[in-house]
Amino acid sequence: MSNMDRTANIFGIVLALIMLCGGSAFISYVYGHNKGYDTCYEAEQETNYTQGYTKGKQEGYDVGYNVGHKAGLEETISGYSLHDPSYQDMKDFLSQDTTDSITYVDDEYVCTDFSAAVNNNAESHGFRCAIVDIWYPEGYGHNIIAFDTTDRGLIFIEPQFDQEVKLITDKSYSEINNFTPPPRDDTIQRFLISW
Repeated sequence: MSNMDRTANIFGIVLALIMLCGGSAFISYVYGHNKGYDTCYEAEQETNYTQGYTKGKQEGYDVGYNVGHKAGLEETISGYSLHDPSYQDMKDFLSQDTTDSITYVDDEYVCTDFSAAVNNNAESHGFRCAIVDIWYPEGYGHNIIAFDTTDRGLIFIEPQFDQEVKLITDKSYSEINNFTPPPRDDTIQRFLISW
């Protein structure tokens, strides 16, 4: 083999090595760049999503709270401020409220329903009204309502009849209020007033 052939072979081998190394380097660069770009892109996407979600959630809450708070204050008769009625205001309210005209139906519309309806109606008129839970023996009970009137104090009302009633523990509810006695013992063991 002549020097020229040998030089050509060496040059060819060197050129092949340069191309092989250069090609490998280029492929490694492209792979690393793409892999790094994808990883960074995904991390950036996650960060942007988290930041956007957090900001949107807070801004949405703030807007919703402000709108609801404003509506609660401006669009109701009493806003969030209930007050105790005078005795006459209570009587006037009860005479206009029609809950007592609803028929009592076992297991469908009972004392709890009457009390809740009058309570909600009173509060929609701006009057503070309590639900009163009464406990009888053997696990039975009853619900009525109460108003803390500004001029006569605490008044208990039987919402089925809009009638003032008395509550005395260890006494029969029907007996002290001149009602027809129920089939069960209605001795008042205790009662709870919830405002």
